[in-house]
Amino acid sequence: MKNIFLKTILLLWVTSIAISCLKYDDLRENPNQPNSVPPSLIFTQLTPGVESSFRDTYVRMQYHLWIATDNVNSPNFNSGFGGSFSYGDLRNIDKMIEEAVAVGAGEYAILGKFLRAFTFVEMTRRMGDIPFSEAVQGAENPTPKYDSQKSIYIQCLNWLDEANEELGDFIVSNPGVILEGDLFYNGDLKQWQKLINAYTIRILISLSKKENDTDVDLKGRFANIVNNPDKYPLLTGLADNAQMEYSNADGFRQTYNPDQAVYRDAVVYASTYIDILKEFEDPRLMQVADPTKDALDANPDEAVVRADFNSYAGADISANGTENSSKKLDGDFSFPHFNKYWNYVGQPGIFISYWEQELHLAEAANRGWTNANAEVHYENGVAASMEFYGVDPADISEYLTTKQPYITGEAGLTRILEQKYLAFAENSNQESFFTTRRTGVPTYIFSEENSITKYPVRWTYPSSEDSDNKENYRAALRAQFGAEVDDRDQLIWLLKD
Repeated sequence: MKNIFLKTILLLWVTSIAISCLKYDDLRENPNQPNSVPPSLIFTQLTPGVESSFRDTYVRMQYHLWIATDNVNSPNFNSGFGGSFSYGDLRNIDKMIEEAVAVGAGEYAILGKFLRAFTFVEMTRRMGDIPFSEAVQGAENPTPKYDSQKSIYIQCLNWLDEANEELGDFIVSNPGVILEGDLFYNGDLKQWQKLINAYTIRILISLSKKENDTDVDLKGRFANIVNNPDKYPLLTGLADNAQMEYSNADGFRQTYNPDQAVYRDAVVYASTYIDILKEFEDPRLMQVADPTKDALDANPDEAVVRADFNSYAGADISANGTENSSKKLDGDFSFPHFNKYWNYVGQPGIFISYWEQELHLAEAANRGWTNANAEVHYENGVAASMEFYGVDPADISEYLTTKQPYITGEAGLTRILEQKYLAFAENSNQESFFTTRRTGVPTYIFSEENSITKYPVRWTYPSSEDSDNKENYRAALRAQFGAEVDDRDQLIWLLKD
């Protein structure tokens, strides 16, 4: 026993000597956990998300309505306008770039500029001025100042331009490099270059109220893209969409599916959307909706019923909840097309699409910002949207020739914006809302039943800012709105003429 005791004491003494020679940082490292993460894993996590069809997000844009059998309430369009700062994503972007530099994976460092621009834009277009130049400095600066929205947009546009140019050079110098962790394009960097430029067009068009601001230089930036296709490659068709395909596997099913039986009885289309399709005699109507039960019961010839635009009807999203519930039970409303959507796959979730790019280019040309052919881009966008929904090519041609051809002037601009609304239906996250917020097209329906006569136009700042960063938070409110009031009805710089 004595020898064992002495050996134990000796072992502890030797161990203590060894430990005393180690650095404190070495002691903190856990040998069972990795000390670095492949940049591809971080990139996957940072890839912009998509929103599946028939989610509550699309109720705000008045595409569909949720009417439960016992529903007595109309939608509350005031909810969901509380903002947040995506500091975690920004820290992960910095970490991805750090890991990319360490392993010589320059493609991730370049795409970090795109992701940083995307993250800041998503925050600023909701709230207005935000912490930017001093953001994510941690303990070194826990109370960052707010930068002006104008300066944020200019810097983000510069990052996007740099990302396009640097990625183009990287592709030439590193042929065959596959982007690991790519959820959209199976590793094709050229596709990501197209995406960056399509996204840049999205941001430029969102700044339409600043067309005369020489610092922003909308026309010059558009000209650079449109007039230099080799340097600024763009999406060329549906195959270039940044989208997620769904499958019948755990975690990969679309929202509207047989595992969610309550959706089948509760989700109906809204009249805001359906009435525009009917007014334009738009063949997408038959692709996305089923006729009302009343229409099907009135005529045994189902093919005739489905071909009749009058067989479809949407719910008045502003009506009394009890009234809508009763009408739904009576068979007065159209549901999503059963064969198309009531499954695990549905339609892909879209981040950014070819039809969005083309309709933005049509708007820019209509406004006189570019010398591009507005009619060609309009037709490209409308045709691509119809193709996405499975419309017959002959019907697409007739629609563009006789029903909704391109026209010039203010009427033409309105037509482009209406087509954006139809093309954004149940896809592209909140792009439809941001477009209508900017332009007023289409006209949303409100009433006292849903408590408001208009939407809020901005998201409020996180409530914690008034305690954690009070001085800078309140200074930002005064600079933007002239008072220390975090008001959702105040116009941010982006929306001011």
